[in-house]
Amino acid sequence: MHVLDILKENKITELRPPQKKVIDEGLFDKTKNFLICIPTASGKTLIGEMALLNHILDENKNLTGKKGLFIVPLKALANEKFDEFKEKYEKYGIKVGLSIGDFDTKENLSKFHIIITTSEKLDSLMRHEVEWINDVSLAVIDEIHLIGDNDRGGTLEVILTKLKNLNAQIVGLSATIGNPEELSNWLNAKLIVDEWRPVELKKGIYFENELEFVKSPAKKIKQVSKNNITDLIVDSVEEKGSCLIFCNSKRNAVGEAKKHNLTKYLTRTEQHELNKLSEEILSILDTPTETCKALSECIKKGIAFHHAGLTYQHRKIVEDGFRNRLIKVICCTPTLSAGLNLPCRRAIVRDIKRYSQNGLVDIPRMEIQQCIGRAGRPGLDPYGEGIIYIKNEKEIEKAYEILTGSVENIYSKLANQKVLRIHILGLISTGEIKDGQNLVNFMKNTFYAYQFGNIGAVLLNVSEVVKFLEKNKFLETSVLKKTENTVRELSFDSSNNLVLDSKETSFDLANPDSKVEFRSTKLGKRISELYIDPMSSEIIIEELYELKKKCAQLDRSKIDQSLFYLISKTNEMRPLLRVRANEELDLILKMDKMGLKDYSAENIEAFKNSKMFCDWVSEIPEEIILEKYGVEPGILRYKVEQAKWMIYSTKEIAKLINLDSSAIYRALMEMELRIEYGAKEELIELLKVKNIGRSRSRKLYNAGIRSKIEINNNPEKIFELFGEKIGKKILGELGMKYGQQTLLNFN
Repeated sequence: MHVLDILKENKITELRPPQKKVIDEGLFDKTKNFLICIPTASGKTLIGEMALLNHILDENKNLTGKKGLFIVPLKALANEKFDEFKEKYEKYGIKVGLSIGDFDTKENLSKFHIIITTSEKLDSLMRHEVEWINDVSLAVIDEIHLIGDNDRGGTLEVILTKLKNLNAQIVGLSATIGNPEELSNWLNAKLIVDEWRPVELKKGIYFENELEFVKSPAKKIKQVSKNNITDLIVDSVEEKGSCLIFCNSKRNAVGEAKKHNLTKYLTRTEQHELNKLSEEILSILDTPTETCKALSECIKKGIAFHHAGLTYQHRKIVEDGFRNRLIKVICCTPTLSAGLNLPCRRAIVRDIKRYSQNGLVDIPRMEIQQCIGRAGRPGLDPYGEGIIYIKNEKEIEKAYEILTGSVENIYSKLANQKVLRIHILGLISTGEIKDGQNLVNFMKNTFYAYQFGNIGAVLLNVSEVVKFLEKNKFLETSVLKKTENTVRELSFDSSNNLVLDSKETSFDLANPDSKVEFRSTKLGKRISELYIDPMSSEIIIEELYELKKKCAQLDRSKIDQSLFYLISKTNEMRPLLRVRANEELDLILKMDKMGLKDYSAENIEAFKNSKMFCDWVSEIPEEIILEKYGVEPGILRYKVEQAKWMIYSTKEIAKLINLDSSAIYRALMEMELRIEYGAKEELIELLKVKNIGRSRSRKLYNAGIRSKIEINNNPEKIFELFGEKIGKKILGELGMKYGQQTLLNFN
């Protein structure tokens, strides 16, 4: 079999039991779908790779012209798999593509055979009606249980429903699903469940230096400090093991990391290398924040923390340091349990509850099982230990239940109105759904309909969404009504209300006697391509018209803040910054000066959000933003990315509604670049040059170089400011010719 030959050529000479089982059950039959539920580290990804190779290469290892999708939940995981697959399979002529960029692009991925992407990005590509999608014959979905996720589950469900309609083979991978039979039946997939692991996972409860395992003898942990968790860490480190400690919040992850010091358990070489990593942490931002300094200090002691508040570069240093076994312990939030290849000897769950809007709630068992499943490193660890740390005896029974009981069932999230708005408009705008019957059939094919059966209830929900989209002129409908012998088209009045001879004034998808035809408007099509919530588009349009009315009375800084306030009111910008009681009055007074009169809690939060973005584009340092708003660099970067996208989307919508305001449009054009780099208006010309970001453009501007022409006219100054390597890059971007002799003069 050609697939197994390729594995042997990649030094995989023997398959693991679950992998053999899947092949025996017919993985290489391209008409069979699979749902594979096996533990972390037991070889799920390789099963997906075998399926990909089976579609892409024929028996003679020649390309078939077919494509395979590998769908992952995280961009970081997509990057990891991209590097891995390229190294393994490009030698066979297989081209591996990565698609995780912005949503408004019709990427030409036709030359790639394996495309690694996220479900949201794939959905976006489909909305741009990419032709190559018809060559896809297989989709591998990693972490398929996320179909039950509140935020992202609806998109994955729509994608899977579309893939079912494309007749592509579906291979779903997961370690934790409470009701796999239900999901596999909906997918018409063969269910493979196996408990085999390459490394034994011992599950246990730790309380007062006693480590009691579920199926193994208990172990007394030697007391070396006044902190029980320190004792547990040292016990592992002395046996050449490493630990992940899962905490219920970012703050607690940082606090936990600060409690421990492994200096006396490190070799001199390790201490030297950790000091280098510590310095690297401080060099990422122009001015290190308190969080950077705290992480730097922790790393010197062999400990790190990891959460969404860190920048990508910070997280990468921590992850690589842990993989290389220099960093012995990472204190993290459960997000680190999602897919990244960071197994360890001992995974410790410090908290089984966390704070939410409803107070203190249980962390889902599925999430905790994902966390403890990280323990055990094949080839490096003789075993893994998944441990729940408890603070009092009352928690023992609860912890035991979590370790031995089944995880929660997953449920469809497609009934959510936001999800329905986004996806119904998307389906209509691409022509996949042309009329009411198409829409009914699509909904009948979803996991929601399969799971709950009551299609009538969801169709009423869908009807409401269609009416919302029509009211906002994102789509148009024609309603045909059956009479005794004829079908007649119904018309609409100037207010877009249905005009009928009878008393009926609306349509209902659940009513078999009405036929509804859909067409997306130009505006609706564009909103669908921008991949934003149609309700956010409604907010943007209303706010743009309001801003236009008072634009003449506002200076440029007020227009900028109004635009940031506008996007902060959209659903995409949630969660917003929390407003403390002692700052509420000050924010209301500032809103009043801006002419904003609605002081609802959400609007005050949106206004505070807008102030943070104003500070960012005014070049306020990140450590001051952290101090002023409590927003760490990683979260700030995420919010800035979202803001950049919403500013771009607002500009695109402004074009289509004929806003006719040059001041607003110019501000939007410039704001895209300013929000990306966090720079004042005066730096825009310099920011347009590649390799010149926020700090370099400010350095140039302060040195009197303020345009591309002035860069060209002052090569000596460029080399003086930035050195030869960076100087060559900057001048090269402008096509400037320079010789070796000229460069030598600046050394």
